[in-house]
Amino acid sequence: MENKFIPSFWKMSHGSEDFSFEDLIYYISKNIVMISKNTKSKGGSAVTQADKFVKAPIGDYFYLTHGNKGIYLLGQFTGPANFFGDSEGWIERPYTLIRASKKSGSYQGEQKWWTPNHNSTFTEVPENELELFEYLILEPYFGLKLKPNLG
Repeated sequence: MENKFIPSFWKMSHGSEDFSFEDLIYYISKNIVMISKNTKSKGGSAVTQADKFVKAPIGDYFYLTHGNKGIYLLGQFTGPANFFGDSEGWIERPYTLIRASKKSGSYQGEQKWWTPNHNSTFTEVPENELELFEYLILEPYFGLKLKPNLG
């Protein structure tokens, strides 16, 4: 029986309305991403984006945006949610840096809930869209492909 290991990938946005560029750099330097505890769900989902952020397994991957001002890094969660961090009302997660982005500027490609040009904070890339994610985000921004690593 063949095992296929398919990692989970998330879009993580530190919105430009809530985070200055200086804030973004500060939290990157601490290897912390965060979400407001009041971040709502997308569409008709009963589960909020904040709840998904808390429950995302250690080991899941995410790419970090600053609104649609840029894609900055690919990270991997290394610990659980911290409800008692630096900022009241915010939930933090530690991560390790996998790769820094090799491109700057806003994303101009196809719009999905998980792309930087869509207004979402923490959205999982559906398994059936991983190939598109590879094409739109992983290859151009990080020089990475999924296929050699899966299977």
